[in-house]
Amino acid sequence: MQTDYDVIILGLSRWDNSLNSSTFCIAKEFAKKQRVFYIDRPFSLKDYLQEKQFNPISIRRNAILTGKNIYKEVEMDGIKFTCITPRMSIPVNIFADSLVYDLLSLYNLQLVSKVIKRTILDFNIKKYVYLNSFLPTYFDVIPKDTVQPLVKIYRSCDDISQEKYIAKHGIRKEIEAVEDADLVIASSFELCHKLGKFGKKVHRVSNAADTNMFNSIFEDGIQKPDELLDAKGKIIMYTGRLSLLRIDYELLVKIAVSRPNDTLVIIGPYEEKDIAQFKLDKFSNVILTGRKPMNQLYKYLKFADCTIIPFLNNTLTKSIYPLKINEYLACGLPVVSTNFSEDIRSFGDFIAVKDTHDEFIQAIEERMILHDGDTAKRNIALSLKNTWVQRVELLRDLIADFNN
Repeated sequence: MQTDYDVIILGLSRWDNSLNSSTFCIAKEFAKKQRVFYIDRPFSLKDYLQEKQFNPISIRRNAILTGKNIYKEVEMDGIKFTCITPRMSIPVNIFADSLVYDLLSLYNLQLVSKVIKRTILDFNIKKYVYLNSFLPTYFDVIPKDTVQPLVKIYRSCDDISQEKYIAKHGIRKEIEAVEDADLVIASSFELCHKLGKFGKKVHRVSNAADTNMFNSIFEDGIQKPDELLDAKGKIIMYTGRLSLLRIDYELLVKIAVSRPNDTLVIIGPYEEKDIAQFKLDKFSNVILTGRKPMNQLYKYLKFADCTIIPFLNNTLTKSIYPLKINEYLACGLPVVSTNFSEDIRSFGDFIAVKDTHDEFIQAIEERMILHDGDTAKRNIALSLKNTWVQRVELLRDLIADFNN
């Protein structure tokens, strides 16, 4: 496998996003064999003012404000790569498509172009691949007067039209990115269908899991987290962000009501107003832990009896291949999901995929009763076919094919 090139990555998620980032996982896997340069999405003035008291800003303050000390070598699980912070950008999303928007956007693009050119010079980069992961407003950032990439890749991992804030300019910019890219990849069947309408072949490179991390569930001596000490009965667990756009809150309420002797545990960030709207915080058998570091999730999943993916069935979720499916399977746990996408249906021989609330709740009981050692081994074996190692090898193959 040819790996004699560097990789420059620019994505929506910053490298130290506390939630699991597929872009970061791709970067980490590439970095096992190649030099990787991970460019942060520029912090806007709004970002800076809102987050300046938090660590993600504090460790970047010099770079953001002065353009100095832009490089940070990051080491995760023994794997090193270089993270790069551009200077502060101008908030432009408030403007409609106009000359003002175009001029201010050009300024922001030049911020990234400058750090790319500087990185190429400072690290003596001769050959590289450019990967833009779901940040189409910053796709055209390679300076014309520097080394050009072997291949420009655009990656889509969500339906951009369904997120109101980024849809404003993102829909148009994504079409431009697809047209300008040498190689287009997407994380789900639906996204491949959607982006394929613009005349480019779109390759499905779906999400995956760090199975080694989640296999840690089988280590001895894992202590039950404090938040779970008062859990009663069986533990039904969901890990991930709660969002009105994606999560079927009514289903969560029905699970809590229908299983009063068991505990529904939800691990991930949420909006207080959404929880209050559905009164989830009023149930004695619902535990909301809030955000947890990715590398700590297995310590919670260790004590789960069943895992769930309670997504709404809508236009947004139709395009989702959820990261958590392979994380749950890597733990050998039973999984019950709503029937929201072609991708989740592809797991139908291994998990329960249900259309209605009643079927979903019934399947929780059935999966816990039927789950045994052989089923757990089968789930783990499937997860081992869906790792970031396989996904990045596929990506390397696509890069090699393009350059042959």
